[in-house]
Amino acid sequence: MRNHQLFLKLSVLCAVLSGCGGSDSGDSAFNPANDVDLVFSTFDLEDLTGKPANLKHTRFYDAYLGLEPADAGDTASKALATALRNHIDAFLGHTRNDTDTGFVRVRNPLDLMNQVVASTEVDNFNAGRQYISGLIDNGVAGTYNTRANGASIRFVDQAATSSGAPLANRQWIFDTLYWNYTPQGADGTSGFEKVFRVIQYVARNGAGDDAAATQQLTSLTSSSQFDAIQFSSEGYNAAEFTIASFASRSLGDMELRQDFVMDKTDTLFLKNSGVSLGAETPDCIRVELDYPLSRVLIYTSDGEPINHDDDGDPQTPEVDNPAYCGHQQPGDEAHSYNTITLALRQ
Repeated sequence: MRNHQLFLKLSVLCAVLSGCGGSDSGDSAFNPANDVDLVFSTFDLEDLTGKPANLKHTRFYDAYLGLEPADAGDTASKALATALRNHIDAFLGHTRNDTDTGFVRVRNPLDLMNQVVASTEVDNFNAGRQYISGLIDNGVAGTYNTRANGASIRFVDQAATSSGAPLANRQWIFDTLYWNYTPQGADGTSGFEKVFRVIQYVARNGAGDDAAATQQLTSLTSSSQFDAIQFSSEGYNAAEFTIASFASRSLGDMELRQDFVMDKTDTLFLKNSGVSLGAETPDCIRVELDYPLSRVLIYTSDGEPINHDDDGDPQTPEVDNPAYCGHQQPGDEAHSYNTITLALRQ
């Protein structure tokens, strides 16, 4: 399994913001974050004729396509891809296309927030990105952080509200939208030049809401790293690395890690998902999508702890359990197959 210090930095950033509300460390203490309250005709996102494309910028666009077997006659691998896609659909409101290889519609807070920020139609989000761009121009560290300012972000779906949908389906509240410009590395050396963005969302439930009709997604945290030199205050910014973690009502937890610049891989983790792969339903699934090699490796384990005692000595710390799906190495995979090639991830 591939590990990078940059992924570790993103994970730590998410943990810090989740645990203590974030920090405004840096040379600039100004923070322009304010309340944002938006009403949408619908939360659904799709590509419309004459409008800029949205779907190719959604978080699972590459992984969803990248699961497709290269051999159209490989029914066993196709079944694995379908099982994983079905699970992603239930989490993130994807509507599959006719060829069963991609999606034509999505409905989830992460992709909607990403689209809204890119649209440049919200003044305060524009102010946030323009502020970060100005800091980059001047080489001064600084932060836009809604949580630190006590600012509220609320999105309301008009159609879902009119139909009496559960609160979690019609109102999305984001606990954090955060950008941070970091010109220097951890050791103080110049030239690091990164922008980090964090999005946090937690579903709100209404009294008496029908649980069966309520969306599966209960919370998400997404952290992304961008090259500050390429960072723009308009449109979509291309990330270098991303981590997105999702929790659900009854489908366990899901995490997607994306590396766009080094190994050019996606790694999908599923915990207690109930997903069946062939004849087994493991409680831990790790899917490695290697885009340069056009290859998928699927690691599984069941009932295995993350760490274990390898020497029977209670005085020594536990170590990584090699049988746990997240620690298995090439050669340990339960399933593997060749996939179609995605040109943009080569």
